[in-house]
Amino acid sequence: MILSSHMGGQRMKKMLSLLITVIILFGCIQVCFADNAVSDADTVIVSADTAAEIVAPAGDERLSYAADIMKKYIESITGITVPVTERSAARHRIVITRDGSLPEGAYSVKENDGVLTVSSGGKRGALYGVYAFLEKNCGCKWYTCDNFIVPKADEISVPAGYELKYERYFEYTETDWCIYRNSEFAPANGLSGGNYSHITEEMGGATRYLPGCFAHTLATNFCSADTYFEEHPEYFALHNGKRSPRQLCLSNPDVLAIVKREVLGVISTYHDPSQALQIISVSQHDFNDYCTCPECKATDKANGSHSGALIKFINSIADAVWDAGYTNIAIDTLAYQYTRQAPTQIRPRDNVLIRLCPLECCYGHAFDDPSCKENAKFMADLKEWTKISRRVYVWDYGTNFSEYINFFPNFNVMQRNLQIFKENNIAGVFMKGCTQTDECDGEFSELRLYLQAKLMQDPYLDFDAELNGFLSFYYGAGWKGIRDFIDICTEKSITAKNHITLFDRAKGSLPGIKSEDIAKLDECWKTAAAKAQTQQEKDRVSRSAFCWRYWKCANRKGEFSPLRTTLYGRMKARDELYLDLVAAGMTILGETNRERALSDCYALHLLNIPFGWTTLYDSIFWDMISPAVVALYKIAGKLYNND
Repeated sequence: MILSSHMGGQRMKKMLSLLITVIILFGCIQVCFADNAVSDADTVIVSADTAAEIVAPAGDERLSYAADIMKKYIESITGITVPVTERSAARHRIVITRDGSLPEGAYSVKENDGVLTVSSGGKRGALYGVYAFLEKNCGCKWYTCDNFIVPKADEISVPAGYELKYERYFEYTETDWCIYRNSEFAPANGLSGGNYSHITEEMGGATRYLPGCFAHTLATNFCSADTYFEEHPEYFALHNGKRSPRQLCLSNPDVLAIVKREVLGVISTYHDPSQALQIISVSQHDFNDYCTCPECKATDKANGSHSGALIKFINSIADAVWDAGYTNIAIDTLAYQYTRQAPTQIRPRDNVLIRLCPLECCYGHAFDDPSCKENAKFMADLKEWTKISRRVYVWDYGTNFSEYINFFPNFNVMQRNLQIFKENNIAGVFMKGCTQTDECDGEFSELRLYLQAKLMQDPYLDFDAELNGFLSFYYGAGWKGIRDFIDICTEKSITAKNHITLFDRAKGSLPGIKSEDIAKLDECWKTAAAKAQTQQEKDRVSRSAFCWRYWKCANRKGEFSPLRTTLYGRMKARDELYLDLVAAGMTILGETNRERALSDCYALHLLNIPFGWTTLYDSIFWDMISPAVVALYKIAGKLYNND
């Protein structure tokens, strides 16, 4: 019994010890979970109970503007009015301030004990930081210049210790799509260029080219052919044995003196010493009439490129500008067409900005794709320029200039190309689009504007998420059909022998599209149209579908195919497309300086190829036969309907 009692006591002690251990362990587990809950808990910044305030120091219009934007959107999201004050001791507050350690355009957003601090790098960081916080934390999106997403919520909260940091990938970012329509879209999506947007000084200002001096200024703005060519043809390029008014002779000392005087005159008028950077373009005109006089030719030959004479000339201008005390002015010039290749013996001055233009490139392959010979040439030029130049920008492209309305299948390379620019020390990017969108918006102009802006803001973002998010917002419930259309057409645009240029004709484009794909792609648009709920969504689907209808018409596919319909059926399909384009406000099909304006000659649009529906092919002949063609079309319609 004693032994049994002793053993029983030991067992009880062991059980008690085990129970205590379990209790202690369970308590530890509870404590660990509680700690995690505290660290992961959201901190409420603005609610009906927090009495929050926004703090912006007096006398700083840029910080005050950023504070007002934060106030505006908080009120839109929550319905709560948060006052803006110069100082505050409120328990919950949003502080807009400066941080001298951050570079221009950078920002940090941090939460600490109920205080959210937005710190600005330079002039623009505060506003960028506010928009970034509203996007990433509150779900706001600025997808187009006219339509924003502003969610509704009862409060604004962040995870405890929330932190968001950003530094710019490029010092200058701009596009010339329909950016001018709204002042918020550009800063909300990180664009910093000010030539096509309305970024005011209170918004943080923008990097601007001086007025009228954005590109193609030689022989136009400076030493103008209108002023000098008649009396001084020797000022202009000797090309093919004749003087051309479209380019200058860059070795002529009188030309150099004139351009120096005129450039300094523009700078003296528009110079702003408070700006970190202002740019003036002193750049070749848009033609290949380079000078072949003995001196220009010798300089070019010594440098292995026609950029030799150009950079020698530009360096002289840059020296004059620097010597005049304009140390925040950069002299921009184009590495474009015949000057795209870098010189071998001359280096641009430090205040010279080289703007490299991949006009000849293929947009079906990434620029660094070694299998694409044209792109390999461009990459070689890019690397040579960045070796010798302190500041290189890229003037990139994102549309088909011959036929704006035709689908431009570059979605597979958009992101990689921007990454290539960053990884090769490109300092700025201008994305050239369709400046005539208001006259020809029949493809994906709003989508392209958004994606280009976001990619310049961050080339390494989640591209699929941004693309899908836009499509869902813009087109509604049937957006996946449009995503399928983009993916299929992009994939089918490239073959072993096919590349994509900026001037491809619709006829013959998308060579991988087979007969079995036509029905599938038709269904993509039918699905998108059927699921669109609002009239706005329906109109957007209908307008963007023009690119597909136009391609089918140009390639005689689908309802335009002689294998699928009668002559009258094809004429009717062309008639409907033309009338729909007109009803949608289309007035051009491509760059108007290439005579791509839509003709009002009715007979033209009954032709097979929509490329011929423009003033390029308009003539007295077509005007004369137009009544007869229309009459035949009507007769055919009656006969068809009677049958």
